Amino acid sequence: MGTVSIWLKRSYVGLTCFIMITCLVLCGFTLFSHGVMSREEEIDASSSTAIAVHMFYIFYAASFLFSIFGLFGIFKKKTWALIVFTVGIIICSLASLLVATVLMIGQSMFPHFIKEEYLSMLPLANATESARDHLDHLQNVYECCGIEQGYTEWMEDIPRSCLCIVESTYPCVATPRNSTIYEDTDPPMMIYAQPCLPILLEGVDEAIKGTIGLIVGITLLWAPNTPITESSRQPTSMTYIVTIETPDTT
Repeated sequence: MGTVSIWLKRSYVGLTCFIMITCLVLCGFTLFSHGVMSREEEIDASSSTAIAVHMFYIFYAASFLFSIFGLFGIFKKKTWALIVFTVGIIICSLASLLVATVLMIGQSMFPHFIKEEYLSMLPLANATESARDHLDHLQNVYECCGIEQGYTEWMEDIPRSCLCIVESTYPCVATPRNSTIYEDTDPPMMIYAQPCLPILLEGVDEAIKGTIGLIVGITLLWAPNTPITESSRQPTSMTYIVTIETPDTT
């Protein structure tokens, strides 16, 4: 292995350490989100979401492991470790680009599937218990009421999850007098005016764009982070031996 340029080595080590820290942070965030969803029973082991989460764990672990090989190879001057690192980042980069491509293709399809799933719950007056529990959680989180037409989809049976909080992000309206949660108070009880589906679709679109940007950003960090030695950049000097034969005059 040739002599490594000091500036090349420092930039390589810096980028690799940044990638390792990024993997740890993203893994921690994914672990936290996974725990929250599991505690609230929004995810089970057989769902596609759970499979995607486990795939993220594998990707983060592989990226972190390959980075360790890269640091080991650059400090100990082990060519085999750098080869493992190079092959690893190529595989990770291709996998990242594949995921980003799938997300870009499905960006226009996901909202359609989500909309179909939620519209199948209508009418809300006949919604199942599990659907009502899911909508209660959705309305609490996104500060909304109803699916597409707002609180009117609940008819008179408006759930308490539609009650407006003091510092609501979205506008609120007075509770209808014929609703089951109506109380004659001053000031009047308020409920969320915005339906949940547009807010949810906007959040999904932002999440997809953010994921694509994150994947592309990490891939761009991987790309230039391939160790190059001075010996590969400098021409190799060669020594030529010339033999001159002279005729025999004897």
